[in-house]
Amino acid sequence: METERIAVAVRPRGSLEAADLGFRLARANFARLYGANALVVVSLALALALSLPNRLVLVGALVWWLKPLYDRVCLYVLSIALLGKPPAIIDTIAALPRIVFGTGLGGSLTWMRLTPTRGFTTPVLQLEGLRGRERVKRIRVLSGRESTTSLGVMAVCSGLELALVVAGLQILASFQPDGAVLEFWTETLLNPSQWLLGVELGLYVLAICAIEPLYVAAGFTLYINRRVWLEGWDVELAFRRLERRVRAAVALAALCLGFALALASPPPARADSPPPRCAVDSAEDARPCIDSVLAEPEFAKSVTVEIWRPRSFTGKLDFFGPLWRWIGSLLSNVVRVGAWLAVPAILGLLAVAIARGVRARRPRDSRETEGGIEIRRGFDLRPESLPDDVLAAARARFAAGDASAALSLLYRASLVELARRFGLRLPASATEGECERIARTAPDGALVQDFSLLASAWLHCAYAHRPPAPDEFDALCARWVTGFGARA
Repeated sequence: METERIAVAVRPRGSLEAADLGFRLARANFARLYGANALVVVSLALALALSLPNRLVLVGALVWWLKPLYDRVCLYVLSIALLGKPPAIIDTIAALPRIVFGTGLGGSLTWMRLTPTRGFTTPVLQLEGLRGRERVKRIRVLSGRESTTSLGVMAVCSGLELALVVAGLQILASFQPDGAVLEFWTETLLNPSQWLLGVELGLYVLAICAIEPLYVAAGFTLYINRRVWLEGWDVELAFRRLERRVRAAVALAALCLGFALALASPPPARADSPPPRCAVDSAEDARPCIDSVLAEPEFAKSVTVEIWRPRSFTGKLDFFGPLWRWIGSLLSNVVRVGAWLAVPAILGLLAVAIARGVRARRPRDSRETEGGIEIRRGFDLRPESLPDDVLAAARARFAAGDASAALSLLYRASLVELARRFGLRLPASATEGECERIARTAPDGALVQDFSLLASAWLHCAYAHRPPAPDEFDALCARWVTGFGARA
């Protein structure tokens, strides 16, 4: 787990506070989380209902049984949202093959389907990728008060799903004429008609779309909180911040020590290669050499291999007639369900392909202008946002004690000049490292080297709080004038 990228405060929490954090995480990513979940749930429910129109009870049971699939879709969105920006709905649909075939879904739909702590243990399968005994050992380690709380979350969420279905039926019952409400509920509970079964199925699908993301979010944050308690992520982050302060000195010391050891160690002695077992000068001499090798004990063993082969069957298969008919009926139903399931899958693939094609054909970002780009990760990169004399303004800010603002001004001006000169395109989410990699594609090598030094100074000042010395800043300004200033 990349703890440094977690978007929430990393600290040990109580179980109920951790579950509430999951609800807040689901609320913060409402559109993408609920959109992806509803798209999967509704598509599967419609496909099953259209393929089995006379067996809606079986359809409802299948929709309930497929909950581990919905959980994995929600967990995919939440796990990425916890480390930064959540994925778009189209990206989640594109990741469905990996979610279905690479997260242990088969076990969750069979012998692990009735696990009461499914929301708490699913991250072990999907995020850690553990199977078999490793998964069992990991769950034993993680089990604690959070796993107990997950049972309560499951009970509450199941009650809310039932309440939503009953509330929807009660709204429908309120439209019945006087004296027919009792008959309506009797028919609904004991002998529902086909249209009532359809209404109940629709209400249950809506209840899953509304409650299941909350259940998954609470289980996911309970899992994260348990790992924080066991693995001390807060302490780890504190040590990583301390590590960044001494990393340069440790690297220099290790380099010097390695250089000293390399000078002090004697050169390795050359070992003479063993003589060949026999000399072969021509093809006629090869046969005695081969015979001598085959005469060794390693080649004197013989192994007997037994192979099982099926016998030919001459009996009659008439008694399998009913079985063949049942298997044929089952296969026909499976093919019919698969055909209906293929419809949303094909539509999803088409939507992904269209979205990627539109994104590839779009010549510029919506926030780009003719002279460059406007906003990238908090930087205003419009040419009109820069002062007339960039160097004088940067020197004035550095003299005032604001080294970060001075370097930021030179850094922004360099990006604007690179975009103007060479037409470089920077994505909206480009980091400093990505900007530096894109800048290396410019044909001017000296200009690229100047930008690399400036970016390194900016990173050390902005994130390590290590501003350059006055003479170092003067050297950067001199390089900037000969490079970017001369071309401005």
